[in-house]
Amino acid sequence: MENKLENLNGLIRCTRYAFMPNRLHLCGPENQADILEFYTKAETRKKPGTIQPLLENFETLYPYLKLIAGANHQKNPFTEQIIEAYWLGNHSLENVPAAKLYNHLIDRLKLNKKISLKEFSNFKKKFSKTALPHHNFHVFSVWRRTGNIKTAHTLATMDACRISWGKIKKIKPQSLIVETWPLISDSKGRITESKKSIEREILNYFEGSILLKDIKIGDYVSLHWGCVCEKLTKNQVVNLQKYTDLSLICAINL
Repeated sequence: MENKLENLNGLIRCTRYAFMPNRLHLCGPENQADILEFYTKAETRKKPGTIQPLLENFETLYPYLKLIAGANHQKNPFTEQIIEAYWLGNHSLENVPAAKLYNHLIDRLKLNKKISLKEFSNFKKKFSKTALPHHNFHVFSVWRRTGNIKTAHTLATMDACRISWGKIKKIKPQSLIVETWPLISDSKGRITESKKSIEREILNYFEGSILLKDIKIGDYVSLHWGCVCEKLTKNQVVNLQKYTDLSLICAINL
């Protein structure tokens, strides 16, 4: 029973992050209605149907989860520990050697065939021993999107695609105003996170459903493609910032 609950919690959390890019037709299968139904039923604590087969069809996400799970001697890639490692970051990432991550990108994701020779050369130059299989590493380092749309990122799409965090300043009926720190680039195209915060409005409502309930002003939340994902503890914020900073070391110049 405990394993089933752990698996369900992992699936729910993974869906929170995969939901918005899927609704935008950027990643994953064309089953957006099923994913939204699972999301909303899970929120109301009704028994949701299984969504695991749909998440397994995310061509970039699922291989990363399996990579992290394998390096941590776990058979199930949908435990909360593995889901949190990929989206937010935790100690499980550090059990994946950089060499294994590199081989994963070439052998499993076929990165060298999905980007140009110049892009691949730049990727190899920036790849380092500090590289970890975090979602933000993929966003910053691969640069060209590898989901349903195979186009190069701009600074704006990179900022939207990465997982960031914000502090709730105002709660509106269908959205939240959060304080957050955007990506910036210098004259040479080097990407960093701004030390100056901004206020940004993010979605907390979709097709008749509130996405995140039981929140208050001052809470920390994670953000993905202009949408709220989940409430974060201070420790989770620290981890997300840590692994974002590490991922920026390997970031490709724009």
